[in-house]
Formats: sequence, structure tokens, C-alpha cells
Amino acid sequence: MSGAGTWQPLVGITVVDLTRMLPGGTATLLLADLGARVIKIENPVGGDEIRSLAPKVGADSSAQHQYMDRGKESVRADLRTAAGRQLVLDLVAGADAVIESYRPGVADRIGVGFAQAAAVKADIVYLSLSGYGQSGPRAGFAGHDLNFMAYAGLVDSLPMTLQADVAGGMLAALGLVAAISQAGASGRAVHIELALADAALVVGGMQISERLAALTLDRPISTPLDGNSPCYQIYRCGDGRLLSVAAVEPKFWAAVMTAIGRPEWISRRDDPLLIDDVAAVFAAEPLSHWTALLETADTCVSPVVDTGQLLADTHLIARNSLIECPTVEGPLWQVGAPLRDVTPIDLPLSPRFGAIRPG
Repeated sequence: MSGAGTWQPLVGITVVDLTRMLPGGTATLLLADLGARVIKIENPVGGDEIRSLAPKVGADSSAQHQYMDRGKESVRADLRTAAGRQLVLDLVAGADAVIESYRPGVADRIGVGFAQAAAVKADIVYLSLSGYGQSGPRAGFAGHDLNFMAYAGLVDSLPMTLQADVAGGMLAALGLVAAISQAGASGRAVHIELALADAALVVGGMQISERLAALTLDRPISTPLDGNSPCYQIYRCGDGRLLSVAAVEPKFWAAVMTAIGRPEWISRRDDPLLIDDVAAVFAAEPLSHWTALLETADTCVSPVVDTGQLLADTHLIARNSLIECPTVEGPLWQVGAPLRDVTPIDLPLSPRFGAIRPG
């Protein structure tokens, strides 16, 4: 389907992708969407585990793979063998960048580390993406998104999304583009590292910084985002569905209170004692009543939707934020490329296992 709306500023850039699953896959997805050639190195037996996730949409494909690996090429290489390592290094010799996600020291040990890559390409950019970084007491620890967010002090319940993983992928893509520019200018190889645990800190950077400052300065935190203000809440409506109210600025809060007929509450925007009273108002009518009244009234109020309702969102469809992609398994809906110009183009397919070209 045409309409991705992306542009291709990274055409001519080649990236060898030694990563697995979401964080590295996000980084190289963003680069591939922007025109980079991404060569995905996969284990000859089964490939990247993302191919085996449910729902399956083919013998060697999943819906997640179709999204995460679109536009990439797939090369099977057994890095336990000299032939597999040499195949990867031959690809590195013609590439601009390498990204890997092994634990610290593993890439060096198996023969595809920074030193080996720089030996075959003097100005290679090499990014090591790991859970806790290349140094520090936890460097060798295993971990997943929930662990990184927990160490950052950002969870008290199970999150619905993998925030550190996705943020880490975005930061990795940014780091690769910046380093490719640097290496091109200097002619020297660049080895950069990124810890997903550090990406988690970036996710919560503003909140973490304000809390640390409050502790250091022994001063109270004043923020409506901590769940103690009526202006920034999720309220349950009369039909059981949920309404998000993010009327943080006084003008938006005033608009909400005026629209629901409670102008006397305008001065109580940050009063936690008002939360139950506001909740009682919203509980009196179904969600459709409140969205009709507030959604388009410049109030920062919106319904809470589930994934099954996304395809009914005319805004997302009109912007090609969700696109129906023709895959070898049939048409599938995917999240579109977030960076785009005004000229629609087609997004390519994800690669068959071991296929040097997508499709």
C-alpha cells in the first residue's frame, strides 16, 4: 500500500545488524525506513526469535517480524564457525556501521567485535547495545525491559509497553547516524556503547531529575503528573469505559470545568481532594457523551481506546500512521514510519529467512 510518507535520506548507508529482538530491531527498523540498507545476520537454525512469536503468519514469520524487519535483508551465518565469522566480516568490510547486542565481551570472543570490525574497515562505526552497559557492577547481568525500568525507579505495576527497549532502539539509531557522520569526517573507526538501563533513565529523565533535586534540596515536588491532581487523571465513565484528562495548563482545565458545568472548581486544579468529585461527574454519563462534549473542544481530553479500536481511528489512517502492507503472507496492518515527508512511497517487505533481498 502506498502512503507511508517516508523519505530516504540514508540511501547509500549500509548497516550490519547482529542484534536480536526489539531494541536493536527498533534501531535498524528506523534506519531501514529512512533508506539505509540493513543486513540482518541470523542464526541458521530458526533465525531471530522474533520470527517464532505468536501470531505466526508463515512458516518462518510472525506479525512482529513483518513489522520489525521490513525492508531489511536476511543472511544466515553461524558465528560458531570460521566460515560464518568470515561471512560477517566480509559484509562489515563493505558497510558503514555494525550494531550488536551481545553481553559485554561476547562479540570480541566470537570474533566479530570492534577490533575485528575495525581491522577490515578502518572507518567503521560500531555500536554495542547491551542491558547494563560495557562497564559497572551490573555489566554482565541478564535483563529485560521490566528490569531496566525497575532499576530506574519507574515502575510500581506491570507496564503495557516495553519502554526502555524502544527508547534504547531510538537512541541507538541516533547514535549510529551521528557516529557515521563523525567517522566519515575523521576517517577513523568509532566504538560507541548504549545501555538499555541508561535508556530507561532517559525515559524518566524529567521526573527522575525533579525527584533527585527535591531530595537534594529538601524541597517538595510540585507536579500534576504524579496522580495526585484532578487535572491529570484517568476517569471511569458511566458505561465502564475510560476517559483520559490531561488538562495540565490552567486554560485547558478551565475549559473542562466550564464544559461539564463546574466552573467553581477551576481554582482547584491541583487539589487532590477534588479527584473523587470529578470522578463522580464523569461516572454519571457514558464515554460517548464526554467525548462528544470535550474531545474537540481544546481541552486535552480523549477516550482511552484498546488496540482493537485503532483501525477505526480516521486520524491514524489518514496520516498513514497505520498502514496495510502487502506481505508474502497476505495484507497485514502495521505501524507506519514515524519520520516522513509529504511524498507518499511504498514500504518494503520484511525478508524471508536467509533472503538477501526482502520479499
